[in-house]
Amino acid sequence: MLSKFALAIGILSLVTACAVPRANLDTNPAFTSHEFANHELAISWKTEPTDKGVRIDGTVKNVRPDLPYSSLQLTAKLLDESGNTLGKGTKDFQGRFTGSEPFSMEIPVPQKESVKKVNFSYSYGTTEDFHRNDFDSVP
Repeated sequence: MLSKFALAIGILSLVTACAVPRANLDTNPAFTSHEFANHELAISWKTEPTDKGVRIDGTVKNVRPDLPYSSLQLTAKLLDESGNTLGKGTKDFQGRFTGSEPFSMEIPVPQKESVKKVNFSYSYGTTEDFHRNDFDSVP
């Protein structure tokens, strides 16, 4: 009886470990190179202050080349310390997205020193479904 209970606990532990989505986000300081990756996309970027606000340059990669994405849209919101939106930029990737592509967003912000976080969100469609996800990072 005890061995069956231990086996059930072991199987339950393995199943729950597999059910947790995996995402990797670096811990680099603000205004340096950053990376995010999960089972859908890999995004690398660098945020730089400009005269009029903030520019985000980077690359988006479909990590599943066997599954083309359609209507891929990447949005970046610049947030202050309280989580309020200071500015927003969006990049649309046209057609079937299977590889990688660079992006650039120029986001005007009156007080760029107030930017404490960037909230990235992305959405895309496949032949069967529509997906949406987001994550936060330092600028």
